[in-house]
Amino acid sequence: MSTPQDLLKKLGLSDSEIDLYLAMLSRGAMQASELMKAVRGKRPTIYYALKQLLERGLVKNIATRGTHRFQAETPEKLLTMLAMREEELKSLREEIRGMLPSLSASQAPNEGLPVVTFYEGVNAMKQIVMETLYCRDRHIDSIAPKDNFFWQIGQTFSQKYIDERVANGITTRNLWEQPLKPEILTKSYAGRSEVRILPEKIHGKFRTTVFLYDDKVMYISSLKNAYVLLVQSPEHHEFMKAIYEVLWEVSVTHKR
Repeated sequence: MSTPQDLLKKLGLSDSEIDLYLAMLSRGAMQASELMKAVRGKRPTIYYALKQLLERGLVKNIATRGTHRFQAETPEKLLTMLAMREEELKSLREEIRGMLPSLSASQAPNEGLPVVTFYEGVNAMKQIVMETLYCRDRHIDSIAPKDNFFWQIGQTFSQKYIDERVANGITTRNLWEQPLKPEILTKSYAGRSEVRILPEKIHGKFRTTVFLYDDKVMYISSLKNAYVLLVQSPEHHEFMKAIYEVLWEVSVTHKR
């Protein structure tokens, strides 16, 4: 379970800011000199941290008869701070999304040579998988085993991926080893996605999820192995696309 220090650090507060904020929450309003005794820090560090807390709106300056005391705002202020950050990130996401076409156009060509990139570790996997949602063609073909990365990583990340996919207008074709529950299928895949179930002959024969999009093929391992292999190559994509089309034809339409 996360501690208050862990959560405050995730919000971007420094160690000094966290020490000051928690001290004020537990002891109430204090003068600067009292704060320095409470956290036993260096004067410049404490004054800088105090300035940052004031700018974040987590601390207020109370002046009474020429005496300045600093008091922590109620913990609910943290939710306001988080909401503001979410709005900033949403705005930044839209700006970056609008800039992607021009940035891609200015990227140096690789003269058709393949580029193979290996990503290792869960955080790296999550990041590169999310990047598929900004594919140029707005379409992804996938092949997924029964026990795949998305099931293993948990519902929070999987739902975030689906929500972003829908928001970005990404269409998909999905070849699955096992059907989903009708309510999940209707909620997350209706309208913009087609789903078919792979032939029984290959059930239980693979553990890697495969994404095909643009000129790329992405291989997503199980969470246990924790790696992603990304191949950017028109030739390789063409080959895998041909295999995908054959599998699509022999697979059974998912019943809703």
